[in-house]
Amino acid sequence: MNIQQLESFIQVAEHLNFARAAEVLNMTQSAVSRQIHALEEELNTKLFYRTTRTVALTPDGIIFLEHAEQILAQLKLAAAKIQ
Repeated sequence: MNIQQLESFIQVAEHLNFARAAEVLNMTQSAVSRQIHALEEELNTKLFYRTTRTVALTPDGIIFLEHAEQILAQLKLAAAKIQ
């Protein structure tokens, strides 16, 4: 698990759209999809329900979102304190 995967997950969760998340992250949609897929593989769970038209968080995705946001906030705080 890495920071880029967490950031990708959070953006997809906020926008419920891989293309919009990719725009925000300045990445390609396929790169965001790969990040999410790798994260789901590592966690051994699906974080999103996906169809050709919709994206929604799974129950595990809802739980993980709260923790992912806290992790990124703590990393930003640590970096700010060092500065």
